[in-house]
Amino acid sequence: MGTLGGVPLRPRSLRRAPVEPTPEPAEPSPIPEQVWQRVPIDALIDLVTEVFTAHDLPWSRARMAAEALCHGDLTGTPESGVAELTRLHLPMLANGMVRPRAEPLMIADRGAAALIDYRRAPGLWAVGDAMDRAVSRAGRYGVGLMSVRGVGPFGRAGHHAARALPHTMIGLVMAAGGERGTAANPLGMAAPAGAYPEFVLDLDTLADVDSAAIAGFALLVEIFAGVLSGVGDHDHDTGLMVMAIAPTTLRSADGFYKAASALFGSLLGWEGGTPVRYPGWREAQYLEQCQALGVPLNEPMHRELEELAKALRLAPLQGR
Repeated sequence: MGTLGGVPLRPRSLRRAPVEPTPEPAEPSPIPEQVWQRVPIDALIDLVTEVFTAHDLPWSRARMAAEALCHGDLTGTPESGVAELTRLHLPMLANGMVRPRAEPLMIADRGAAALIDYRRAPGLWAVGDAMDRAVSRAGRYGVGLMSVRGVGPFGRAGHHAARALPHTMIGLVMAAGGERGTAANPLGMAAPAGAYPEFVLDLDTLADVDSAAIAGFALLVEIFAGVLSGVGDHDHDTGLMVMAIAPTTLRSADGFYKAASALFGSLLGWEGGTPVRYPGWREAQYLEQCQALGVPLNEPMHRELEELAKALRLAPLQGR
C-alpha cells in the first residue's frame, strides 16, 4: 500500500452504498431573532412609566420605578425585568400591599446615617430614593448610610447600588426579610472601575454563594439589613442597608481613578480559552447593544405589553 506524505493510501471501496430514502422536507425553523422584537429603550421605559402612573404613582416615582424594572431587560436578565410587571408589581398595587403615594417617615437622623420607614411604598422607587439620599449625605460626610424598612419588591439590588456611579461613588445595597424570610436580591454593589466598564455585582440569592460561606454571609446581611433596620419587629417586611461612599473625600480623584483602572485591568484576560470578565462588563456590552439595536422582547412579552397598553388606553409600544 502506498503512502502520500506519510499517510497510508487506502483503496476506495467499489461497493455501492445503500440508497437512503429522501427525507420529507422539514418545516423551516424560525431564526431565534425572528421571534424576538426589538423596541427602543426610551419607548419601553416610557410605556412602563405610563402604566405605573395609571396605577396612581406620581410621575417622578413612576419614572424611577420603570427604570429599575427595565434594568433586567437592558442588562440581559429579562426574567427579572418587565416580565414582573403584571406578575408581581401591579397585583401588589391592586391589593393594597404596596401603596403608590406612601410618604417615607424619618425615624432617626444622625447626619451621615438615618433610619427611614417607607410605609409600604413601591420598592422600585423607594430603594432608589434611599440611595439618592445616601449619595447626598456622602457628598457632605464622605459616607451616607440609610437603614430602610417598609418597602415593596425592589427588583435588582445592583441597579439601585449603581445610582451612586454617576457621582463617582461606591454604592452598596443589602436586603433581608421579606415574605419568606429571605430577600430575593440580598446584595448589590457598584463601584467605578477607572478606564474600564463599571463594576456592578448583583447577587440573586444565597444559593449563588459557596455553601461554606452561606451561614456567615446570611448573618452579615441580617445584621446590616435586618437587625439595624428593626425589620424583625414587622411581619412580611423587607429591611435594607443602603450605603454610598465618596472615595474622593479620602484620596485624590486622580489617584482613585488610577488605582481602580489598575485593579480592574488586571482582572481581564483569558483562562483555558475562556475570556475572564468581572461583573458589570457583560452587562455594559449588552446595554450598548440595546442602545444601538433596541431592547429584545419575546413575542409573549411584547403581546402582553401591547394588551396592557390597549387596556389602559395608552399609545402602543413602537418597535424597530
